[in-house]
Amino acid sequence: MNLHRLTLRAIGPYAGEHSIDFAALGASGTFLLEGPTGSGKSTIIDAIVFALYGGLAGSASTPDRLRSHHAAPDVEPFVELVFENGAGVHRIRRTPAYRRPKARGTGTTPANATAKLWRLSSPDAVDGEIVSISTQEAGAEVSRILGLTRQQFVQTVVLPQGEFAAFLRSTGEKRKEVLQSLFGTEIYERTTAELVERRKVANAAVAAADRDIELARARLLEASGLEADVLDEALVADGAAAVLGALETEASDTAARRSRAVEARDAARRSLDRVRALGAALDRRADLIVRRTRLDEGDAEIATVRSRVAAAARAATVTDALAPVTRADEAERDTASRLAEAVEVAADGEGSGSAAADGAPPPVRADVAARRDARLSELALLTEAARTEKALPGRRTALDAIERSLLDADERRRELDDRLVAAPAVRASLVVERDDLADTSSDLGTAEQATAEARVRLRDLDDLDALGRAVDAASERLVDDSAAALQALDDEAGLRRRQIEGMAGHLAAGLVVGDPCPVCGSREHPAPAAPGAEHPTDDQVEAASLTARAAEARQRESAARHATAEGRAAEARRALGDLTRDDVESELAGLALRVSEAIRARTALVAADAALVAHDREVDRLRAELDDLRERAATGRERVAADRRALFDDEAEIARLLDGRAPTIAELAAAVGDGVERDTRLLTLIDAAEVASEAAAVRRAELAAALERSGFDDVDQVADAALEAGDRAALETRVSGHERERAVVSAGLAEPEVAVLTGDEAADVESAVEALDRVETELDEATDRATRAGDRAGRSRQALAALEAVTAAADAAVEHARAVVRMANLASASTGENVKGVTLGTYVLLRRFDEVVAAANVRLSVMSSGRYELASSDEREVGSRSRKTGLSLVIRDATTDTTRDPGSFSGGETFYASLSLALGLADVVQAEAGGLELGTLFVDEGFGSLDPDTLDAVMSELGRLSASGRVIGIVSHVDELKQRIADRVEVRRRPDGSSVLRSTVG
Repeated sequence: MNLHRLTLRAIGPYAGEHSIDFAALGASGTFLLEGPTGSGKSTIIDAIVFALYGGLAGSASTPDRLRSHHAAPDVEPFVELVFENGAGVHRIRRTPAYRRPKARGTGTTPANATAKLWRLSSPDAVDGEIVSISTQEAGAEVSRILGLTRQQFVQTVVLPQGEFAAFLRSTGEKRKEVLQSLFGTEIYERTTAELVERRKVANAAVAAADRDIELARARLLEASGLEADVLDEALVADGAAAVLGALETEASDTAARRSRAVEARDAARRSLDRVRALGAALDRRADLIVRRTRLDEGDAEIATVRSRVAAAARAATVTDALAPVTRADEAERDTASRLAEAVEVAADGEGSGSAAADGAPPPVRADVAARRDARLSELALLTEAARTEKALPGRRTALDAIERSLLDADERRRELDDRLVAAPAVRASLVVERDDLADTSSDLGTAEQATAEARVRLRDLDDLDALGRAVDAASERLVDDSAAALQALDDEAGLRRRQIEGMAGHLAAGLVVGDPCPVCGSREHPAPAAPGAEHPTDDQVEAASLTARAAEARQRESAARHATAEGRAAEARRALGDLTRDDVESELAGLALRVSEAIRARTALVAADAALVAHDREVDRLRAELDDLRERAATGRERVAADRRALFDDEAEIARLLDGRAPTIAELAAAVGDGVERDTRLLTLIDAAEVASEAAAVRRAELAAALERSGFDDVDQVADAALEAGDRAALETRVSGHERERAVVSAGLAEPEVAVLTGDEAADVESAVEALDRVETELDEATDRATRAGDRAGRSRQALAALEAVTAAADAAVEHARAVVRMANLASASTGENVKGVTLGTYVLLRRFDEVVAAANVRLSVMSSGRYELASSDEREVGSRSRKTGLSLVIRDATTDTTRDPGSFSGGETFYASLSLALGLADVVQAEAGGLELGTLFVDEGFGSLDPDTLDAVMSELGRLSASGRVIGIVSHVDELKQRIADRVEVRRRPDGSSVLRSTVG
């Protein structure tokens, strides 16, 4: 990950808005963040961590240090960071929670923390794609993008003040927490916990299986009724089957005895039933004899009643025929009266009057029927004529309307002829308009293509302007680098000139008495030249030479960049020729108008096509309407003439039918209909009178026949013998009851079980009941014994099967638990099987820790000049409460050949040992994260505790890191670092207590 730019406002001691360009600072590989103690250097580190994760770098820092107490209350604090890695370029902006002045009134109100994350196309892009606007989501998204949590970030990218040295001095437990958060080995701890939990479950399952065995054994003991020691011996000796066989044999024997008792009980029940049946038959025979005696005594009286009932029955046959005769006579007289009335009414209707009917013979039915039929025929003809008469006014009106519609159709036909004559000219104008719009709209593709090409030329002009600015910048840089190269050459030449001028003094300084002079060879040196006060040394000349070479290299690079920029700009100018921005913009304006006109024409073209289609459809419709009108006019006139002739014929027929008899056909039909009704009623009454006379004659004949059959001489005798229905029914019931009782008694005495009896037999029911009670008692005892024996055998069989099942389940549980328990014991180091006493999670961390120590020793060897080496130890550290071994750390001192505790280091030794450990930790985390690129490293601690030689070694190691592509940011106020590092961020405290910062590059 590489940081590009940090912007902050109202954060910590910084009241105003400040920006740091890390891309420019990191060009040389190392930069310095320097300033007085407490001026706010560590706040820069906190701001970076806050921007990414919403928290601070140091674990002891509190969030209230973010909001600047020097800024105005209404100034919103924020931190904005632009960073880049393999996932792209992103910008994140966060504001901490703070209290702001209320919009209305006095006082303050809380403002919540906010966060916003963008994905950018380049580090300098202003706008980008919004990824998140939530504080929690933004933190999670940053962790996903970077592949590092906050804890990993402050251990591998930002080494905050007082934090990374704590890892060196911490106990194994603390070191374990850090390593777990960095390497994500919690899964191994969770695996161990899961195994321990499964061990508990497995042990519980085994215990439960043992309890199930004891319970099953107790049930078998209770079911079998055996003694506990006898059952245990049988189970051990495999005699349970024999015990079960004995129980089943006993159950079988008792069941057989019960079956015999059931047979005896059934025999006793049958004997009792026979005795009871004999007693019942004797009682029934005695009762039947008593009932027969009573029947014999009442036979004479029943014979008299039977004779009286027979006479009443014969009288009833005559009485039944007498009532119909009376009714028939009454019906005959009624129909004759109604016929007379109908004849009088008919005479009145025909106009002959009632006087004509007096003394007249009854009407002949055939004459009345013929008259009615003639009237019905006339009525049918008049009914049809009445419908015709009723339709005459409507037909006249309809004919008038049709004649008027024919005149209107002639007018519409002339109108359609005129419109169809003008239609070709209208269509021609629509076609011309459509063709014009088609020509205009066809220019749309050409205009859009031309517009795209013009926009490309406009972008080329923009690129040309950018290339021009690049040429100007390259020119300025070339001038500066050329001046710097000339100055460096002048400095080198001056130093060399001064060295040559002071060479005599330089040589004289190396003369030794008695040794020959390298110039003249004399062994005496009476007046050696004195070296100048500012005579340059060889190292100074060499340094000036290196500076001059570097300046020349930078000048050559600047010249190459300037030539490249000018070449690109010239090529772009040649490609564009004399084209200007005004020309392109004017062309784009014209093309925009063409595109607009073409789009409008395309829209109008659709409407024009639709209008032409609509015109053609309208012309077709007009032609069809005209043809229809012509056809309707021709047929309409013919139909009107025919309808007129039919109307005249119907009017003549109506007049003929009326013939002066009535004003209208309807009135004439009503009069004829009344005559039909009178004739129909008269015919009905004539028929009814004939039927009534015939019925009366039949009923009188039936009465005479019934009287003859009954044996009575006259109706009076019939009246004396007749009985009321209730009295007759009562006598009949008495006779039938006597007869039924006689039949029942006779049938009862004839029954086989009664007929065989003499009356001398005896039935001893009490003795039979006592015998049944005895055998039922024996059956109950046998049933109880058989039930208990069968239940004992059945429950024993079930209990034994259950015992065998739980025993097998217990064996399976023990087998399953054996592997689980062993794995849990090894993973949790809770038994002697784990001889090292190291848990699974600690074992994994040990391997990672060995990698960290190995990587740290590579750098520690350089920084300590080969004296110190880190090593993991199995010894428990001082102050550690853990009984487990594995994450302790010691220092091996090669000079004294001793092993030391990290807490015995001096401040400088602690610094470079901690720095080595932190760098090694970063290397392992980077490799563990799949080759994660950690482009930037901040070190915020301890350089003031180093002596010059150690500082050289540390800086040399950091230099190798920067040479490998990483950017090292050192936070320190050590003056010597200011001399070593040119690129820096200077933090200065102002008189009011706030701070400002300034970046210096080169």
